Amino acid sequence: MGRYSVKRYKTKRRTRDLDLIYDDISSKESIIKLKNQPLDEDKPGLGQYYCVQCAKYFENQLTLDRHTKAKVHKRRVKELKQRPYTNLESEAASGVNMLKFIESVEKYKQLEQFKKDNETEFEALANQKKDNLDAIITGVPSEEFQKKAEGTTEITEVETQKQALAEDAEMS
Repeated sequence: MGRYSVKRYKTKRRTRDLDLIYDDISSKESIIKLKNQPLDEDKPGLGQYYCVQCAKYFENQLTLDRHTKAKVHKRRVKELKQRPYTNLESEAASGVNMLKFIESVEKYKQLEQFKKDNETEFEALANQKKDNLDAIITGVPSEEFQKKAEGTTEITEVETQKQALAEDAEMS
């Protein structure tokens, strides 16, 4: 393994920085825009299963759900609760642009108050679940998704895995 391959590996899985993601999750419109992207063949899951906090795409809803329960995702969410360090802060520490810094702190306080007031809405948007790709492409919701939406029956991950194994066994 040469030097070039090590450098390539480090940048291969690089995601967006925290300050950019912090801007994405600061408004409802940006979260809705990221969660409801148009179909894109170049992205995993046609760009439909996206984790806003980690800026990653997933193949299906099951892998996205597993990711949200993982330690890496929880760590990222915890890091995003704090305001990211900016150049304006470093300039203010040296005594330059103090007025701009004070204005940005006031904006930050207002933003955090707005987030706190609408916390449940932000979480609901970020944790929005989608149907399988076949149903998304055709526009007709699957039966399982309709049942979940109605609240009549809840299908757990174990049940979906059992169904998938049963279908595989039938095909064999």
